[in-house]
Amino acid sequence: MDIIHDPPRLLSSLLGLTTLSSIAFFISSCVTAGTANAGFTTFITSLMYLGFCLGGLYTITRTQTSISVGFLIGVSLMLCIQSFQTAVFWGQLSHCDVKFGGVEIGKDVINAYSCTNPSAYRSVCAFATINFLFLLTFTATLIKGKDEIINDPNSYDDVGAPTGSAGFQGAYDQPQPSTADL
Repeated sequence: MDIIHDPPRLLSSLLGLTTLSSIAFFISSCVTAGTANAGFTTFITSLMYLGFCLGGLYTITRTQTSISVGFLIGVSLMLCIQSFQTAVFWGQLSHCDVKFGGVEIGKDVINAYSCTNPSAYRSVCAFATINFLFLLTFTATLIKGKDEIINDPNSYDDVGAPTGSAGFQGAYDQPQPSTADL
C-alpha cells in the first residue's frame, strides 16, 4: 500500500493501466472506424489516448516543470471529459436497430446512419468508461500531488514580498509627467 502514498509511482501505474486500456480502445476503434458519421472521431480519440499516455509518462519521468505538469493537468481533464462523452455516445449507439420498418438501415431508409456492429460499439463504450475512470483518478492524483512531482528551481515560493513601507501603492503615488508639451 506504499504506492498510494507515492504520487509519482501511483501516476506511472495509472498511466500504465490507461495505456493497456487505450490499446484495447484502439483495436475497438479500428473495428468501428467505418461507422457513418462517428467512426473516424473514435479513431482520433484512440490516438489522443495513446499520445496522452506517452506524453504523460514523459512529463512524469523527465520534464517535471511547473508548466509541463500544469499542461498535463489541463490535458488530462479535457481527455477525461472526452472519455465521458465517448462512453455515453457509443453506449447509446450500441442499442441501435439494424432494420427500420423491415428494411436494412443504410440501404434506402437512412443513408447517413449505420448499425453494422453493435457489439463493437459496446466494447468502445466499455473501454471509454474504463479510460474515463482511470483518467479521473489520474487527474485527481495529479492535482493533489503536483507539489511532490514538480521539480522546478523557479517557483512561486521564491517570489518575495514587495520592499518599502508603501508596498505596491508607492509606485502609483508619484505624480505623472505632464503631457501638455505636445
